[in-house]
Amino acid sequence: MSGEIAVPPTLVLILPDRPATAREASTPMDVAAWRERATATFELRRDQAKDLVDRIPILGRLLNEVVRVEFIDRCMLIAAQGLLALIPMLVVLAAFLPDLTSAGIESFSNAAGLGERGEGQVTAQVTPDQVRAQTGLIGIAITLFSATSFARAVQRMYERIWDVTHVGGVSGTRRCFLWLLGWLMTLQLVGALRTLMNGVDGLVADGLRLAIQALLLSALWWVTSWVLLFGRVPWHRLALGAVLTGTLGLLYNRGSSLVMPVYVDANADQFGTLGVILAVSTWLIGFAAVMVGSAVVGRVVSEDPTVRRLVSSALELAAEVRRQLARLRPRPDEPAAR
Repeated sequence: MSGEIAVPPTLVLILPDRPATAREASTPMDVAAWRERATATFELRRDQAKDLVDRIPILGRLLNEVVRVEFIDRCMLIAAQGLLALIPMLVVLAAFLPDLTSAGIESFSNAAGLGERGEGQVTAQVTPDQVRAQTGLIGIAITLFSATSFARAVQRMYERIWDVTHVGGVSGTRRCFLWLLGWLMTLQLVGALRTLMNGVDGLVADGLRLAIQALLLSALWWVTSWVLLFGRVPWHRLALGAVLTGTLGLLYNRGSSLVMPVYVDANADQFGTLGVILAVSTWLIGFAAVMVGSAVVGRVVSEDPTVRRLVSSALELAAEVRRQLARLRPRPDEPAAR
């Protein structure tokens, strides 16, 4: 036997591969499949939107105008100016002129849905006696002048929508201040009219009340747009936007009177007076969206060629009907029998 030592063969243990769990095996496939489905859905919806815009050109222009006027920024700016400038002015006027501004303040409170609890949260912190004691004539003048920033925000909104140059300086400030006074007086008139007609009940009375308020508010925003644009846009082109603002604004106020009190109470329970302020700011943002959206739709629709042709055809048809009726009427010198 030789001196070599026999080496035993190496034992190689081959273990079977560990089967991947269901989560490890399905996750990459699920992510890839989900990405493909999401991409396909997005492309389908995009193609459908493009096809809808191609078939309805006015819809495409409306979307372009919403982007051009910076819809969200305009709404936030108007709401911020209303919260920081308009509401302090209403508080000061209510303290110094309670008899003249009571109806307007009540209208704003009802529209914003403050309710008794929301008003109590505010009046507990600020009382009319305190405002009168701490605010003098100079303070009143400064408050009124600061409130014109709300009017200037509305003016810039209309100028941006109708693509006209901004009118500032003394002339623009004077026009905004005068409009603000007229706007407050009109709100006072609407509030007084609403109080007067609240004693009349019935379905017909409710419909008549809504119709009169919508008519007054539409006239208010019609004059508003013409005044703040310095008459650079014809009256007939501003009519549709004013009617939409007045009508939708009235419906928004009525809906707010049902929804906002619950929201105000919840915010007051959680944050106190700050919650009421947050609720009012939310309401102002929604109302600003009604203003901006109505003005944009009014311009797009009034300048659409198809709508212009339909309006022209309707006017021509009405003129022809009037001419035919005039021909059928008997002349004064003709006998009655004929």
